[in-house]
Amino acid sequence: MFEHPGDVMKEQQAEFTPAGALDSIMDTDDNPQLQLQLPHFVADEESLPRITKETMIDVLNGKYEGPYDQSLIVDCRFEYEYEGGHIEGAINVNSKEELASKLFEPAASSRTLLIFHCEYSAHRAPLMAKFLRHKDRAINAHRYPMLSYPEVYILDGGYSDFFQNHRFRCSPQNYVEMGAKEHASACERGLGRIKQQRGKLCRAQTFAFGQHQTLEDSPTACSRQVDSSVMGMDISMDHTIDARRMISRRMASY
Repeated sequence: MFEHPGDVMKEQQAEFTPAGALDSIMDTDDNPQLQLQLPHFVADEESLPRITKETMIDVLNGKYEGPYDQSLIVDCRFEYEYEGGHIEGAINVNSKEELASKLFEPAASSRTLLIFHCEYSAHRAPLMAKFLRHKDRAINAHRYPMLSYPEVYILDGGYSDFFQNHRFRCSPQNYVEMGAKEHASACERGLGRIKQQRGKLCRAQTFAFGQHQTLEDSPTACSRQVDSSVMGMDISMDHTIDARRMISRRMASY
């Protein structure tokens, strides 16, 4: 049984120290020679550079082939979501162990472009991207500030927004939501895995930075409130358990 999102947030607040000055996950200030090649922006409450769906189309069309040896689109959604429809050429990786295995055993060229996304690119994709950077920083500690993967981006709006505007660049041309009723069991297993990964990210952060610092898993974590109108949820208070499970699922999908 999944805990109420409020209880999960309390656990995270107890696990991490109060808000601190976590260095930018991209570490661009540490390496003045690093110039991000893609047009990007940074959201107010995070340090991950984001690209628009239009820039993603440019990447798919080969507009930015010059600066890179290869481009990898990492779809962090659950398997049934990916199989139901994904951006052309994207690979499905939704566990940190698999991500580390694919990208660091052995590491690819430092001229590799990495673009992460999930359903809305607000929870799972940032979580995986942050894990990647912490592991990358730890592996390359002996040659700081060099990185195996210096350019990591998040697709703003995720698959949901991309599909609405560019479904012809998806395969198959379909969109399966994380909360699809026919995949309820697989969804709950995936959510359990996400909760385990949070703890592993905390340990990776401790190893990379030498101390515990606040690290929000997503813009929906800790300091953010769940807006039921945004989530499109209309659940009766008489069904408390079902409501809690649904909210947990929607928080992860965002």
